[in-house]
Amino acid sequence: MTARSSLSLEALWQTVGDFCATALWNPVVEDCVLSTDGKVRTLSLFEGRKVEQVLENWDGANHSYAFSGELGLSEVNVHSKVSVIAVGKGSALQLTVTYEAKGVSDADAKRAVDGLIFRALCVSGPLRCSNEQQLVSAEIVAIPDSRWSPLALQGYLRRSNSPAPAPAVILVHGCAGFADLIDQNWGQKINSWGYVTLTIDSFGRRGVKNTCRGGPLFDSDQDPYRGLNYLIQQKLVDPTRVALVGFDGSPALSAVARGPVENASKGKFRGAAALYPNCAAIKGPMTVPTLILTGELDDTAPPEVCRRLANGADDFGISRQKSDGAGVRLIVYPGAYAGFDLSFLRAPVLYMGHRLEFSKSALEQSSDALREFLASITKL
Repeated sequence: MTARSSLSLEALWQTVGDFCATALWNPVVEDCVLSTDGKVRTLSLFEGRKVEQVLENWDGANHSYAFSGELGLSEVNVHSKVSVIAVGKGSALQLTVTYEAKGVSDADAKRAVDGLIFRALCVSGPLRCSNEQQLVSAEIVAIPDSRWSPLALQGYLRRSNSPAPAPAVILVHGCAGFADLIDQNWGQKINSWGYVTLTIDSFGRRGVKNTCRGGPLFDSDQDPYRGLNYLIQQKLVDPTRVALVGFDGSPALSAVARGPVENASKGKFRGAAALYPNCAAIKGPMTVPTLILTGELDDTAPPEVCRRLANGADDFGISRQKSDGAGVRLIVYPGAYAGFDLSFLRAPVLYMGHRLEFSKSALEQSSDALREFLASITKL
């Protein structure tokens, strides 16, 4: 993979030449510890595992180094080489990775490794990669800054083939990020149903990897509405038929709950859906029809809390009237955990102490339920 940077050769080398620098931006790495001799780095992953990588060769004069070790995926005999080269007034990073697939097909392994590289270098990292990298099939767009935030956001856009203004769905991630995976898993699917889709990356341009320990960013509440305004300004959609879908945490629910965020926005969503959200964080009633899809065994946000939200019951001192606000439909999938839609989870994993597990049955049922819900509110 080769990706360009606006930094000078020396500036980019100072950024990536530190063998432990990946911990500053790689969204899967929580910490990096370098051995005394500087030749072994131990990466602590957010999911709780540790991987070791060994420096094999260092060539500061030619701005390159090579290392071997695990990437944290299904692969063995991994060798990587990092090189920084001058390109015009800027620079570029060249990364070569060789490995053998373990337990999965070569195609699946390559897809996983390509995604890992893209997220490590191009999402929160020092590079701004384009569609030329061909690691995502969506169009990578910049969502302009706003009065709420001076930073432009990165988004993954999938257009409609319809000549008429199409309905749209904006997708937002939770505390773990991985907007590109959401686009691949759901953006592509929803787009095939006839919708324009825009998956918003709230972390990358802010230089944030993860907020699961510290809570949501103070300036990210308006991100869904920034995405909505972008689609409307680009005249890509029918502004009266835009829905919001969120994953993990509660970004979709908080955006349409009655309160200062929803009240301050000129554009409005037609409806919202959330997969395994944290319903306890929602104070106000919903202002639009809402669908909540969660697993019976979710230990990150127990479904009982969502059931109280759907019933308008009191929760943590919050008084809600069942007739207050728009209707909330809750579907709980028996035997399912959080992450039931993550088909790349070949086996259950612990992520920050919580179990994530793929469920084919829950994925298929949630896909059908979401499609039916979106059609009912957008009249598609």
